Amino acid sequence: MKRVALILAGALLLSAQTPNPALTQDPILVAMRAELERAKELRLPNQPAPYYAEIAVDDAIQFSTSASLGATLNTNKSKSRVPRIQVRVGSPEFDNTDYMYSDSFGSAGGRLPEEGDPTVMRREFWLSLDRAYKGAVEGLARKRSALRNVTQQETLKDFVSAPPTEHIEPTSSARIDEKGWTQRVKDVSAVFAKYPQILTSQVEFQSSAGTAYMANSEGSALRYLDDLFYVNIRAAGQAPDGMPVREFSSFPSQRPDGLPAEAELKRIATEMGDNVAKLAKAPVGEDYTGPVLFEGMASAQLFAQLLGTQLGIPRAPVADPGRSANIARSELEGRRGSRILPEWMEAVDDPTVETYKGKHLFGHFNVDLEGQVPKPVKVIEDGKLASYLLTRTPIRGFETTNGRARIPGNFGAKAAVFSNLFINTKETTPAAELKKKLLAIVDQRGLPFGLIVRKLDYPASTPGEELRRVAEATSQRGGRVVSLPILVYKVFPDGREELVRGLRFRGTSSRSLRDIVAAGDDETVFNVIQNGTLLAQVGAGNFVTGSTVIAPSVLFEDFEFERRTDDWPTLPVVPPPALSAQK
Repeated sequence: MKRVALILAGALLLSAQTPNPALTQDPILVAMRAELERAKELRLPNQPAPYYAEIAVDDAIQFSTSASLGATLNTNKSKSRVPRIQVRVGSPEFDNTDYMYSDSFGSAGGRLPEEGDPTVMRREFWLSLDRAYKGAVEGLARKRSALRNVTQQETLKDFVSAPPTEHIEPTSSARIDEKGWTQRVKDVSAVFAKYPQILTSQVEFQSSAGTAYMANSEGSALRYLDDLFYVNIRAAGQAPDGMPVREFSSFPSQRPDGLPAEAELKRIATEMGDNVAKLAKAPVGEDYTGPVLFEGMASAQLFAQLLGTQLGIPRAPVADPGRSANIARSELEGRRGSRILPEWMEAVDDPTVETYKGKHLFGHFNVDLEGQVPKPVKVIEDGKLASYLLTRTPIRGFETTNGRARIPGNFGAKAAVFSNLFINTKETTPAAELKKKLLAIVDQRGLPFGLIVRKLDYPASTPGEELRRVAEATSQRGGRVVSLPILVYKVFPDGREELVRGLRFRGTSSRSLRDIVAAGDDETVFNVIQNGTLLAQVGAGNFVTGSTVIAPSVLFEDFEFERRTDDWPTLPVVPPPALSAQK
């Protein structure tokens, strides 16, 4: 469905226009705006009044179904209407946010009634705003106390000004064929019944037909579509030495018709089953340093992690004396003007593009969580870092927003998340020639083989404990935590390929991108659900948004891998039951 929106910027323009009917007819917007007006009266004796208040509501109907080996595991349908409240006291220069305990004070509110009764909703907003205000006052006092015996190295504003925006879209009208998807998920999951090497498998469909709302004390009023639909397919087994082997594929979309058809899902599931069976028999890889070709999806997945997720710079909060806040810092912080990619490459984050070469881009959005209308941002120009993705929480050298506040962040701020990240090249090599270039470097160096990577485990389907071990190994050896490679092939001088397992990256970071020596003339469109967790771990986080990477295959002159030496679980004691009875 084509989105229809009214966008007005500037307080004078807002007051000069005829009010949109939704502002007086939509019960959620009516209740939000009424209580924000009354929130101007919030004031404790001898305490500051709020200078900013915000109410957001996520209104959605969810449906999910999952199956394994042709049998339904779970089917759920629910409706939720969840508020998120924020109150700022003090001033934009110094307020209750950006403190290590900012998230500990106040309340986000409970659930709103399903019925559209603005009177009942107003009561919930009233109580939530009251709690949030009192918490903000306490948080401001604690923050000031933390700074009494500390000399700040630099002083940044806590909030930057931005014009109010009115952006009204139709409410979600998405409809799901629940019976059809339940059967489809069962049929696709049955594909894995013919693979005895697969110990666990699951196909999952989830839909959320949603409408998001936001209103603030500055005059912004938002109502926009927040639909999400996805299919996840996973399969896992064990090699004879106990090492887990797995495959995972995720297909997210903002539209139901953007998901693969059943025949395509079955084809993908069959391919995944073949891969798990081959991985279970594949030899373990060995430590390697040398040229590596990242083909297709693997290239887009790598750019998402080493570039995309680092373009938003989290700000270190004020901490109590003797304590520190544990935050994941970006390797790109403070590196504006530094070379990130070869000079013949650039990157543009463009949320305004809905489709590209006939493919839907999951990172498209019209307005961010702070009510700002985004525009394209060239983040890498001639190989050098040109800009960051910004919100209304300023960072060093940037005191404006470019509309990239896309998930609730930590310490009272919103977090910047990339949208549609286009990796563009001025010099290309036919994709079919990249393997030859790889082998030429192998021959030049006298190496026995090179490596081709065709898929990474991103978003991460790796179990939490295994992911923790990967993170620990990375911290010991340096570099950035990168998802495990799933499909890695040795390539020998005669062109023969051999699938290997049990490798992880070593010393990988955004600086690795400088070692790209060639890029293909191909492009892969990779959609991923971002949830603010390490490696976008599947099923984690409580708020999601969409991102897309459009990237060519790339050849690196040097990349490092190491053999995993974890202790693996033992194999099942008794052989599995026969699957011949499965459909």
